[in-house]
Amino acid sequence: MSPQPHENPDSDPLLVPTREQWDRMSEAERNMKEAQIITALEREFNMMGETTLHFDARASATEVLRRYFKDQGKEVFVASDLHTLYPGERAFYPDLLVVFDAPDHHRRSWNVLREGKGLDFALEILSRETKRKDLVEKLNLYARVGIPEYIIFDPDALKLRGYRLVKNIYQEMAEKDGYCFSNVLGLQVRVDGDKIRFSVPEGLEIPFADELTARLNEKIGRKDRLIADYARELKELEQAAEEERQRAEKERQRAEDAEKEIKRLRALLKIESTH
Repeated sequence: MSPQPHENPDSDPLLVPTREQWDRMSEAERNMKEAQIITALEREFNMMGETTLHFDARASATEVLRRYFKDQGKEVFVASDLHTLYPGERAFYPDLLVVFDAPDHHRRSWNVLREGKGLDFALEILSRETKRKDLVEKLNLYARVGIPEYIIFDPDALKLRGYRLVKNIYQEMAEKDGYCFSNVLGLQVRVDGDKIRFSVPEGLEIPFADELTARLNEKIGRKDRLIADYARELKELEQAAEEERQRAEKERQRAEDAEKEIKRLRALLKIESTH
């Protein structure tokens, strides 16, 4: 049974101190406690395996959102499997988290006691080992700590469930045409194969990294084909020009030979006319 919030943090290595407990600690004590929590969380995380399906969905969603918000010029922190510490709660690590108005720099954890704010969005990808935790325990936890939106992706059933916090209670997001709309992200979200597809409200899909690579390779391929076509045309023109030069040279030579023959014949006629 999981410890309840606000228990003595020494009784559970994953339990984060409350704000009052944190305020009473020295900086050295805070650093030590934070390191202990992260070590315990890493130990728990390392005991859990991850399927390639789970990894691909998590990694692609993280990469897409990072790239999208960076291109938008927005200050948004996007991370995956990052140690997350809320005061008085057990530490956890969402498959994906998003925080707006937060500098995008390296962090070992997202500690609400240090950062001064919590997550704006969380996403979990179900697995056999985490199904109950993600559907029940984390649903209750994320609502309790006030995460505005929580989306769950089931890669086996290829379904999404979206939740929006309304008066401290999660209400399931409405789905339209296979999409649910995230107010926090400002994006439509749907299942695409075994991945999570994000689209702008106008319907334009944000490409996955492999799709961008394929497009780039296609452009490079088109450029290479165009260069090859130009090279072939140039070679044909050069060959035609050389053939024309050779023809002109033969014509000039024939003209010179004809001129010499005319001179020779005129000379013979002149000789004959004098006899």
